[in-house]
Amino acid sequence: MGTEIQWWTSVIELISNVGFPIFISLILLQRMETKLDDVVKALHDLSTVIKSAA
Repeated sequence: MGTEIQWWTSVIELISNVGFPIFISLILLQRMETKLDDVVKALHDLSTVIKSAA
């Protein structure tokens, strides 16, 4: 539970230092990065399937 409290403390400190809009932008960019990694993996898998079918 100590790490969770430390995480929330860091989040609150980040919001107070850089502002709420910047904090939300960082959260959204992190989520987008995760989804882009999934798209890259899917494209890699697709190219592997296409190469093996040819």
